[in-house]
Formats: sequence, structure tokens, C-alpha cells
Amino acid sequence: MNVVSIIGLIRRPISKKIEKEIKKTASKILKISKKDNVSVEIYLTNGRKMRFLNKKFRNKDKVANILSFEEPRNFISPPSKAKKIGEIYLKFPITDYPINQLLVHGLLHLLGFKHGSKNDRMKMEKAEQKLLRKL
Repeated sequence: MNVVSIIGLIRRPISKKIEKEIKKTASKILKISKKDNVSVEIYLTNGRKMRFLNKKFRNKDKVANILSFEEPRNFISPPSKAKKIGEIYLKFPITDYPINQLLVHGLLHLLGFKHGSKNDRMKMEKAEQKLLRKL
């Protein structure tokens, strides 16, 4: 069983419907990817916080729609049946891309996909398209 936690960092309340949709979609992506017993934390935050995180961790001074941070190797976590693979930060409200597309992209990063080189980018795009068709 996979665990998807939604954590809101924004001041306005998040509707249960949106929270449920994000959890359901992320869980489905992990299931399609054949990942079991993993845990992901998804943070919903505003553009200002996304810009801060993007600048601090990626040295890019612009607002990102989504940021993924893999769980560091040998990071000490509380005992759990599910292995934490990382965190995803989503800019909220989500406006530029469909939520499915953003979650697929972010989760693929947590599953080890990169897009630094042309070859990596092609592999990631192929995996994204495959997952999006299955959703």
C-alpha cells in the first residue's frame, strides 16, 4: 500500500475534493509505475514560496509549478511500512498545466528520472506520455 500525504502550506483552506483528487491521482501513478509500499509527501504552496525554494535549491530565480526533492540516502526516518521516496511541492492554485501532468512529472523525478541530457529528457518524456495515457 502506498501512502500519499497532502500538506498545505498556504493560508487559505484546501477543499477536500482537491485534496482527494491529488491523493488519488498520485496513488494511481505509483500503482501504474509498479511502486508499492512507498510514501510521498505533497505540499501545496503559493508562488512566492515556490520561487524561494527554486532559488534556494536550484539557483533559479523564478516561480516553478512543481518541485520534487528525493529522500536523501541513509536519511533517518521514523519506522514505517512504506519507504519515503521524497517530497513534491505544487504551486497552488494550479493553473498552467493539468494536475495529472504535474504529478506524473514530479513523481517520475522521485522515481529516478532526470532531464539534464537529451537522452534523459527523451526517456522521461516517453515515460510521462505512457503514464498519462494510462491515467
